[in-house]
Amino acid sequence: MNINRGLAAAVASLAIASCATAQPSSTSAGDYLSGRLAAGLNDVDAAARNFGAAVAANPDDLDIVQSAFLFHVAAGDIEGSAPYARRLVAAGEDRGLGAFTLAAINLKHGDLLAAREGVKGDAVEPLAKSVSYLAGAWIEAEIAGPAAGVAAFDLGKDVFTGFNPTFKAMLLEEKGDIAEAGALHQLSVASFGGPIGRAAYGAFLERNGEGTEARDYYLRLEQEGGPSRRLAHEGLARLDRGRPTNAYSNVSAREGVAMALYLFAGNVIQQSAEEMQRASEAGFKISERPFNLPLALTELAVYLDPQLADARRLIGSIHNIYGNYDAAREAFSQIAPSSPQFEQAQIEIANSLAAEDKTNEAIAALKSAIRRDRDAEDAMLTLAGLYASIDRHQDAVKEATRAIARLDEPKPQDAWRHYLTRAGSLIELDRFDEAEADLQKAVEVAPEEPVALNYLGYSWVERGVNLDEAFGLIEKAVALRPQSGAIIDSLGWAHYQRGDYEEALPHLEKAAALEPADPTVTDHLGDVYWRLGRETEARFQWTRALELDPADRMRAALEKKLTGGLEPVGSK
Repeated sequence: MNINRGLAAAVASLAIASCATAQPSSTSAGDYLSGRLAAGLNDVDAAARNFGAAVAANPDDLDIVQSAFLFHVAAGDIEGSAPYARRLVAAGEDRGLGAFTLAAINLKHGDLLAAREGVKGDAVEPLAKSVSYLAGAWIEAEIAGPAAGVAAFDLGKDVFTGFNPTFKAMLLEEKGDIAEAGALHQLSVASFGGPIGRAAYGAFLERNGEGTEARDYYLRLEQEGGPSRRLAHEGLARLDRGRPTNAYSNVSAREGVAMALYLFAGNVIQQSAEEMQRASEAGFKISERPFNLPLALTELAVYLDPQLADARRLIGSIHNIYGNYDAAREAFSQIAPSSPQFEQAQIEIANSLAAEDKTNEAIAALKSAIRRDRDAEDAMLTLAGLYASIDRHQDAVKEATRAIARLDEPKPQDAWRHYLTRAGSLIELDRFDEAEADLQKAVEVAPEEPVALNYLGYSWVERGVNLDEAFGLIEKAVALRPQSGAIIDSLGWAHYQRGDYEEALPHLEKAAALEPADPTVTDHLGDVYWRLGRETEARFQWTRALELDPADRMRAALEKKLTGGLEPVGSK
């Protein structure tokens, strides 16, 4: 099966399972409607509770049973979902996830034979069929040995096989086929292995690599930032101590199935996001898809392997997206400080607190993470951004400087974020010469990063300097990200600053259509209307910009323009 088509089919099944809440013929209306409301608000705990109560009142309505089942799993109540799963399986209405969940419960309790039997059923959905196939291979490996597991991975038909290299490589190492294991690890890193594949390959090289292979691999991984950089640092430290890790060796069926569930959840979300992005770029207006099915898969992963920190972080991230901040923080708080995911978990905890306007608590959480680890440069950078958001720009510059000082040499490509963060606060402090140096450094480090190109170009346009070079930077940024309203606004504003108002107009109108809630973009559109003699339209846009809660400095400028318009060109 074509693996990209297989993953697309899995994404399609996401929409089916997430919307399985059709109006029943009869039920306890209050519980059912409360469940629907909770589902619409992405409150999975309340949805599970209310759909469960609705099933108790009307046990023969299989649509509600399906909803109760899915939301119990998504809420992490795996064993509580079992009665609903059994009812669906018995009625022949299970799409495959119910039977798989029952098999996972057997696997958790050590009944390998029952678990193997449970994943042999004919799943309806491509996703459930593929997950069951992967689980069956891992179970076979534990029952009959790694060679049997490798053979089982090769039997997949009409299923997604993109994760096979990742898992077969682990079993081949256990089997003693080191060369073939290494080749599959490399394929895994280059394809669908994700965070698991990267970590597993590093661990494999520590145990089996020749010469400096592991060290060279970790030095390359350092450039990626985030958990990958943290993983690389820890790997390099082990190499320095001469103590290779045993991670991803002798993997149990529970651990293997948990990794498969996590990878499927993450890749389905990524595929879904890419499809929504392509649709958006094509001009379609689409609503956000719920992540209930990936959340359910990830909860199953943690149920099978509570130590799988990658899965806990994904659970927390989904709850943060949903606005379930308490649930998010609960998931993040269970990630151990020794995990490469720990720093990012602390950052997401701070982000959840900031989203609830608990700024002081967010700052305290980040400071605690930094005290725990003096190399936590991502936490320092996040703290800088948080300070900037509350106009504490001196503190923001200090934290961004600390983060920059912790970067390895040569500077990683993602260092552009650090320099842009510091530059933004330097500009607010009227220290443009220093900010300009940071912006130029950002472009030097990441010459293909559209945000960095646009920021430097726009900063020059705003000051009316280096306009030819600014145009080149912004046009390159537009070519790299043609549907970015902010970048298109910069191009229009560059034409405006040159006095080319007719040329500026279509760019600024397009930017306003793409970013209707951005006060700066709306303000710029008002300015170009004014210069073109369209004063009524200009005042309308300036009024809209005021309604979009601009910063104090912009608010004052807008109020002045609404009173007297723009000064003539060339006047002081």
